[in-house]
Amino acid sequence: MRSLTALLDKAIRYRRNLTLGSDAMRLVNGQGDGLDGLLIDRYNKHLHVQILSGHWQQQLDEICSLLTAAMPVEYLIVKSRRGLEAKEEVIIGSNPRTVVEEQGIKFEVNLNDGLNCGLFLDMRANRRVVGQASVGKKVFNGFSYTCSFGVHARLGGAREVINTDISRKVLERGRENYQLNALSVAPGEFIKANSVSFLQRAFKKGNTFDMIILDPPSFARHEGGVFQAKRDFPKLIALAVAVLNPRGHLLVTTNYSGISHADLERVLAKGLNGRRVARIQRAGQDEDFTGSNSFKESYLVGLWVRFL
Repeated sequence: MRSLTALLDKAIRYRRNLTLGSDAMRLVNGQGDGLDGLLIDRYNKHLHVQILSGHWQQQLDEICSLLTAAMPVEYLIVKSRRGLEAKEEVIIGSNPRTVVEEQGIKFEVNLNDGLNCGLFLDMRANRRVVGQASVGKKVFNGFSYTCSFGVHARLGGAREVINTDISRKVLERGRENYQLNALSVAPGEFIKANSVSFLQRAFKKGNTFDMIILDPPSFARHEGGVFQAKRDFPKLIALAVAVLNPRGHLLVTTNYSGISHADLERVLAKGLNGRRVARIQRAGQDEDFTGSNSFKESYLVGLWVRFL
């Protein structure tokens, strides 16, 4: 069995040779890098280490030493998760906030704010595609989180963007990301709402969009009840198709490991209601997520759909 030093060095060298256009990336992707139960994310000079297997706790000093020897580190936090038990330990630094860039676009992250920090690294390639396809379009960004898709769409030339999320807190962080990129905010650009209910109202009012982005959580409570990906995707996708303009674009993704690309394609087919599709392209995690979809900690399936 290869040593921790050799495996960690190989993982870091692999990322150095990737052309990601970003200073934020997955440095170690668990068993995809031969390091099952260890996830390490880099956000500029901040490092976020997740330990999912207890034996890594015993090697934590060695892991931190190897990381600081390989790159400049201003902040390093370790989050251990074993079943329902979780703990955090800051190893280096005192400021958990930093700004990262991808394709020259800026996003603020906070490594102390849960596991996601403010930017889903595995969606990088999908954000790039959205930015490239947004010129002149009216875009709906549902389940928007901190509005990274909205930022890419606006900077890509979208004529209008609507970001919806049930959390006022993450929408405020979305506003901060707009400010970081010198984007003005149009009226109604940030809406605190259940994205499914918003699409229902849009359908009733005859509001339509040229591009719809849907990246819902696997499970989430909201004022109207509970969203469950496996149960609610058929309704969600059918609603999106119903309010999408001719020649529109739909991006729908999930990290719920109980749904495959084929499952999404079947749900889409049932929700077309006579609409014709020009192209369906499967989407997933970016290339720094080695071994993607082979284990539940690194899972993302999606469809990028262009309509006639």
